[in-house]
Amino acid sequence: MQRSTPDAKRGPIRALYTRLTAELAHLGRPVRILECIGQRAAESRQRAKLAEVEINRSASNGRRHITTWRPIHGWSDARVWREIADSGLPYHPAYDWGNRRLSCVFCVLGCVSDLVNGARRMPGLAAAYAEQEIAVEADFKHGLSMAEIIRRAAELDAEHGPAARPPAGTALAGYVGKSAAALYRGRLALLRRQHDLAA
Repeated sequence: MQRSTPDAKRGPIRALYTRLTAELAHLGRPVRILECIGQRAAESRQRAKLAEVEINRSASNGRRHITTWRPIHGWSDARVWREIADSGLPYHPAYDWGNRRLSCVFCVLGCVSDLVNGARRMPGLAAAYAEQEIAVEADFKHGLSMAEIIRRAAELDAEHGPAARPPAGTALAGYVGKSAAALYRGRLALLRRQHDLAA
């Protein structure tokens, strides 16, 4: 049986907590661990209910005390993009393609537009999912079949042509403006050149 995405993420983290707890057992007291998570209230109603700082009771026990801190919990989408622009660090190109969130290309938790975007960019993989959907006699996502996702992707391709890679910084420009995005691209290009020279 395949593990859920949260379990696949939590498993390695819990293993690390166990290892750290064992390594620090000589302290003679419960180990204190601060976990920093990038969850934001703006991402979902469920995440909006989370506290910025709280005790992770499910990961804590008599040997370790885990505190969860969500340092960007109150940030808006615009604040995140301003921070990216100011940092000059790269972000995933899926956002330039129009994705609202970054996950697996066909994540059952993904929004419809991200799934359709994935089908436009990876039609072969979408077709394989559609075949599996038929084999297991169940929709890819409750109330939404992969066949419907492919149909919507084909409509967009017919209207706009095949998906073409947007210019880097497209998503960023939507939040910070074209001139700030151009400065960001310049800083990013400089960082890449410096990295290439150092390599």
